[in-house]
Amino acid sequence: MSTQEPEASPSTETATETSPLFPRAEVNDASSDNRRWNPSNVAIRLFLTAAVYFLHGMYNQFVSVYIILQSDRDEHLYLRKLRLLVDMNMLRVLLSLLTIGLWSHFADMRGRKPVMLISMMGTMLSYLVFVLFQQAEFIQKDFRVYVGIVALDCLFGGSIAFNGLLHTYIADCASPGSRFKLFSALKGLSMVFYVGGAQLTMLLLILAGQKYLILFDDHIYFCRPHKLPILKAAISPTVVFLWQPWLTLALFVYSLTPNFDIIKIRFGIICSKGSFFSQWYFIFSYAASALALLLLYPTIAILYQRKPRPLQSVLRFTRRLAYTCLSLDVFSTVTVVSIAASNRIAHLVFDAISPFTVAIAPAIYSSVPSHSAVLFGSFSVIEALGGMFSNMLILRFFDWGSDDVTQYRLLYGSLAICLILTGLLLFVDSTGGSVDEDDSSAVLSTRDDEETVTLNS
Repeated sequence: MSTQEPEASPSTETATETSPLFPRAEVNDASSDNRRWNPSNVAIRLFLTAAVYFLHGMYNQFVSVYIILQSDRDEHLYLRKLRLLVDMNMLRVLLSLLTIGLWSHFADMRGRKPVMLISMMGTMLSYLVFVLFQQAEFIQKDFRVYVGIVALDCLFGGSIAFNGLLHTYIADCASPGSRFKLFSALKGLSMVFYVGGAQLTMLLLILAGQKYLILFDDHIYFCRPHKLPILKAAISPTVVFLWQPWLTLALFVYSLTPNFDIIKIRFGIICSKGSFFSQWYFIFSYAASALALLLLYPTIAILYQRKPRPLQSVLRFTRRLAYTCLSLDVFSTVTVVSIAASNRIAHLVFDAISPFTVAIAPAIYSSVPSHSAVLFGSFSVIEALGGMFSNMLILRFFDWGSDDVTQYRLLYGSLAICLILTGLLLFVDSTGGSVDEDDSSAVLSTRDDEETVTLNS
């Protein structure tokens, strides 16, 4: 019997980016085609998905903007409320660490959409409570209300759980080899929400983007649940770390870096010394990152996959793309630190490279060809945990009122160290062979993927 097992491994040759994620035998073709191509059904799904995602971004922006607008001109009060915003984010991450595993396990057992709906119901409920307290002017007297609002949000899963479930939903709808471009587009939409989450006009962009983002594939309704014990699900971030330590550490270290964008923008504004360059640089940084995630990297992935390729080859290509982004980001960061601060044109040119190197996180998410909500939920909370530590670091060591370039060079050096360490961790993980293999070796996956390969072959 032992000699038969290796012969079942032609999966790397048969599992391409065009092969379905779930066995075709599990799908009722007639009913799925009717649901898939019904225009009214497609429009309803587009509208609901866009509305839910829009409210998710609007809620986070509303709370942040309200705290800033309520601040007085007193600098000390402003900084205190800014620290309160950081404390709220820290509380959200810590509470999500306790609840993410159970909600993700429930999503694996009962389906993604019900848990996504529950998560957004909690977010909207906390949003309504926030508005009511704001109308009663009670929230201005007792900031402990913020704590209750965040706790209410996380009790129902929260925005972090919703992010993980949205990645899981996309992973269910797409083959493992085609996930990178979808995760990249999702990251780009998230950046669009970060800049203009409270703008109603963004709804049109999301409605158009969902056609590109979500594949109308009904395989998701026939997905068998993952048999992960409830106790392991409760500590899912620890389980994921033990199963994929280098990849998890790489995601955590890299998640320390995106918050440094505000440092880059501030440094660029100081070096530009002009209103035109300042406004241009602030807009360019976010616009370039969003366009790169929405257009550049998906186009590169589509061009590479013009013909069917083995899944292992697609995953290796995605990993090389992440290495390229890391190398360019390290190069631009070190160059900015090295050149004189008075050379503003050079600063703007080399700083312009960094916003395009934003494909690392989507590449890490798509490195493991699994469709477990526990896995993607753990990735989501680990990424949020890194962002929490990054915010605390910047708030602790960064003086917003100072134009001293020394602090910028120190923070740029920290950024370069994080990027280099991320590349080393990805390299160690790659040489281990635990990621660039076929989907039978995926983290926290069941026999679904192995049976898929067997049926396809």
